[in-house]
Amino acid sequence: MKSVSKTLLAAVIAGSVAFIGVNDIQTAQAANAAANQTEATAENQQQPPRINIDKIAKEIAEIYGVKESEVRDALNAKKPLDDIYYAAMLAKVSGKSFKKVLSMKADWWDVQDELGITEEQIHTVMEDMMISDISVRSNVPEETVRKLLKEHYHPRDIRIAGRLANAAHKDIQSVLDMKKINQRWRDVANELGVSESLVRPRGPIEEQEEASEENNTAEQSQ
Repeated sequence: MKSVSKTLLAAVIAGSVAFIGVNDIQTAQAANAAANQTEATAENQQQPPRINIDKIAKEIAEIYGVKESEVRDALNAKKPLDDIYYAAMLAKVSGKSFKKVLSMKADWWDVQDELGITEEQIHTVMEDMMISDISVRSNVPEETVRKLLKEHYHPRDIRIAGRLANAAHKDIQSVLDMKKINQRWRDVANELGVSESLVRPRGPIEEQEEASEENNTAEQSQ
């Protein structure tokens, strides 16, 4: 039986949040936790808003290319989120339906083996998803994004540098070169004479990345 690293599994469970930053995982977790409340306490507890389930189902369907209705059914059936995310990933890699893969679950490692999926295949799919997302968010060609990632640039830096480069009509590499260790991206935006709004986080994942960057910069300046 093939083993899947904890890091990889965590990324899949998070809906590839760590890589592509498109799922509102906090909303998903809150909705799923509420959905699992017992009937005995249902009257005294707020049930998950319908819009949350619909939003999560839509996001997962769009990211992994599975049927939204099947994901919604799984959420309504109170299936664990980790199972839903992992089934969606295996469905994307294998070409099987989400419903079929989810029904196979006994041990996910066994399901992965039964589908003939290797860890390398999952990594490849997740990398392609990440590159596509960065490209869309930054308006930078996918081949450029792939090259920069291989050169060990952080996805957040590529996204922001791409936005700034497009606004300033500059080459992305020249913008990346402008950022020094103790600088913030807003400083680079000011140097380029473009709006700082291009640097502001877009969604919860980018907000987390921004907070992390602020902490790192503060520590380096001490």
